[in-house]
Amino acid sequence: MSDTVETQVDPDEPKGLRKQLADAHAKLKVYETKDREAAFSDAGLDVSTGMGKAISQVYDGEVTSEAITKFAKDEYGYEVPVDDTNPQAQQIAEAQQRLDNVTQTAGSVADPTQGDVLAKAEAEGDYQTTLAMKGQQLADML
Repeated sequence: MSDTVETQVDPDEPKGLRKQLADAHAKLKVYETKDREAAFSDAGLDVSTGMGKAISQVYDGEVTSEAITKFAKDEYGYEVPVDDTNPQAQQIAEAQQRLDNVTQTAGSVADPTQGDVLAKAEAEGDYQTTLAMKGQQLADML
């Protein structure tokens, strides 16, 4: 049976310092990548597709959204489309449009006249309502 013995590297020895330096560089690269992607995202560019991907592959300047936007405009003539609409304002406008459509298609509803109610009651065979209405008409004439 062979036992493998791992030796601990003293962080103050050259080997340990090199390992610490390599670890620090790896962490720094991860943070720089995250910062870069955040800056591109703030500039309105998606680094995984389209123009954002193309620009991210050639851009080596300052990692700020303003600098990235300026580079994209100067080098490629690309401007990120600006959406000035407020989501709530857009919802209100859509709801108002639907309301306007409904009011245009809906007609005013007039209250049925006494003659309409009487004709409907006779058509449905509602004798109680028919007799009550005719009795009221007779009482009004007297």
